Amino acid sequence: MSSLQKTLHPDEKIKAGKIGGTLTKAGLGIAVVFLLVSIVLTLTGTANSGHDSKWARFFHAYVIGWSYIFTLSLGMLWLVILHYLVRGRWVTAVRRIAEAMASAFPVIFIAGLGFIIPLLAGYKDLYYWAHPDAHNHELNHHLLHKLGWLSPTFFAVRFVIYGVAFSALAGYFSKKSREQDETGDPKISETLRIASAPAMILFAIVTCMVAFDVLMSIAPKWFSTIYGVAFWGSGCVASFAALALLVLFIQRSGRLKHSINAEHYHDIGKWMFAFTFFWAYTAFSQFMLQWYGNMPEETHWYKYRMFGEWQYVSIALLVCYWAFPFVFLLSRWTKRIVPALMFFAVWQLVFHWLDLYWNVMPSYDWQVVYHDGARIVAGPLTGNPDLHHIGASPVDVTVWLALVGIWIAAVGRNLTGNLIPIKDPTLPLSLAHEVQ
Repeated sequence: MSSLQKTLHPDEKIKAGKIGGTLTKAGLGIAVVFLLVSIVLTLTGTANSGHDSKWARFFHAYVIGWSYIFTLSLGMLWLVILHYLVRGRWVTAVRRIAEAMASAFPVIFIAGLGFIIPLLAGYKDLYYWAHPDAHNHELNHHLLHKLGWLSPTFFAVRFVIYGVAFSALAGYFSKKSREQDETGDPKISETLRIASAPAMILFAIVTCMVAFDVLMSIAPKWFSTIYGVAFWGSGCVASFAALALLVLFIQRSGRLKHSINAEHYHDIGKWMFAFTFFWAYTAFSQFMLQWYGNMPEETHWYKYRMFGEWQYVSIALLVCYWAFPFVFLLSRWTKRIVPALMFFAVWQLVFHWLDLYWNVMPSYDWQVVYHDGARIVAGPLTGNPDLHHIGASPVDVTVWLALVGIWIAAVGRNLTGNLIPIKDPTLPLSLAHEVQ
């Protein structure tokens, strides 16, 4: 890092102006249009794959879309906390944008009520543990001991706690940062540095619990202690990609054109590269440990992704989410040439969705068995893997885009006032930042 310091360019435009409102309106428009399309497609569809309700596909897609927008803000909250924890410098120039992304958590968790409320109301075709047949002693003896934790009411209570925790963390750091713009008090940076250590611990715990509850419990008989870390790593790939796109959008509006330069894009790209590798490392670690352990209650999750139609999605993720961007993001120039970096930002955002899709949708097919003339729903990841089809539906994409619209609107709502922390003591160093 350079020891030089710079001041804000006299012609720099640092006020958000109408850009936040523009994003909010665009996001709401996208959300309304694609949500209506999703509802129409669902209502005109039919129930299948062992589900009694035609809404099963919609809600599975909703969980994927919600997890997607959750991770876009998750990585930016982590970046803000880490920035203070390690006394970072380069992030300062883009930190206010990261804070706006992280501060979308209240809206994100309100959007999450879209699948929490139906669950509380008795909807049983999303999470198998909420289905009456999950309590069948002969069929689900490995699941029964989990049903105290995996109950709709307790699940909803925990979801609210997670929402409060993330919203409070993001709100606190953003509020104190903006307070420093008003007072210029350098002690605020030290206060946030002290708060960052316990905040990071809380962040890590709650992140893992969200991953376990919202995604891993889709296949309730399976478990992995590294799942939360892999979920966070994948989310950070996407959140840094989203940060790159948002920074470019703001600069194209004529703002921060002098404050953010190729050096900052380079560092964003380095984080994209780092987490691309980290995701592959955690994904392989999880696979390797469970596969050589050869315990049926662990390996069955991979069996349905390694055989049948889903094996092609697994290969696509390996090649397109890791190998291809890994090779090209190795280059210094790929990260410094903005159009090239933007290409990989969009690329990784698309394949992050596919990664979440791959985590959830193989569990969409529920097997139905008959015992003594009674129809029993055996749940996800049962039966012959060759009979588990991808069965892609337009609803999978339209619901995702609707939730992305909600996230864009939430971020736009937070883009107000200064787009850069003008009185942060580290800003001069960030403006003069050079990648070594």
